[in-house]
Amino acid sequence: MKSLLITLLLLAGAFAAYDYFLAPLGQKMVFKGLNPPPKPPMALEVAPQPEKPAEVPVAKVEPETPKPAEAPKMADRTPAPLPVASAAPASPKADSIEALTNHWSNIPPSAFPREVTLLKDAEFKMPVGAAKVSAGRKVQAIAFKEGMLALLSAPGSSAKAIVSIDDTDLKAILTDGYEKWKVARAEYLKRIAAQKQQVASTLKAENASANSNRTEVDETGKPLRGDDRGYPLLLSSIRRGQVTDIKPDKIISWGDPNPAKVEGKDGWAIKVEYQAETIFGLQAVEAQALVVNGRVQGWFYTGSGEEVP
Repeated sequence: MKSLLITLLLLAGAFAAYDYFLAPLGQKMVFKGLNPPPKPPMALEVAPQPEKPAEVPVAKVEPETPKPAEAPKMADRTPAPLPVASAAPASPKADSIEALTNHWSNIPPSAFPREVTLLKDAEFKMPVGAAKVSAGRKVQAIAFKEGMLALLSAPGSSAKAIVSIDDTDLKAILTDGYEKWKVARAEYLKRIAAQKQQVASTLKAENASANSNRTEVDETGKPLRGDDRGYPLLLSSIRRGQVTDIKPDKIISWGDPNPAKVEGKDGWAIKVEYQAETIFGLQAVEAQALVVNGRVQGWFYTGSGEEVP
């Protein structure tokens, strides 16, 4: 009995020693004070879901109705008023030489070459050197520009000079020539006026046949072009002497027929550019024929309305 008690004591001591020294913390049964305090149960942390941004209400945008594209503005193509018999072009005629030359600012090239006299001494330059030509000498004027004359010491010479128009007698020469030309022109126009009266009488007699000539005009009375691009109706008028200042071989170009009012009647106007004799020689001049009912009513300078002789 005693031995059993001793055995139990030894076992109890061994267990106590084991529990104190060897038992893992948290599993001690006798020395529970040595166990660490129990940990509170761990709550499973769930990662917070990222907050969604608040939805902003989107305004519903209605598609914009496309505006019709504006058609490009077209240039105004309304034809300019057509010429009438009372408003045709300017003639080569002028009341004075100053008006004809625009106060000596425009002398056409056809006025040259022309012999003039120096009113002042002038220096003529040559390929080698220069020579002085005294006032009173006759020289050759070959061109004019901006108030200055180009001169040669003699026709075909290489000695040239540039002088003011007032350093020569060119103004006096042209003025005298123009006055003589006006007198001769007036006599010429008188003869032409008499001839045109005879032509007018002839035209009245031929009026019916002219109107029925379908080879010269179409059904509207518009003149037709011939094979040479001219107008047989207008050429016939020229050859009959209805106009004498225009010569068939001096015609430069014919225009197209344009509707026009002629003395209140519907008709056609056709421009013609031709070379006319002037004080400065042959010059390009523009006129127009006015046609009514298949016959030429008259010829007029485009712009001024003056009748072409």
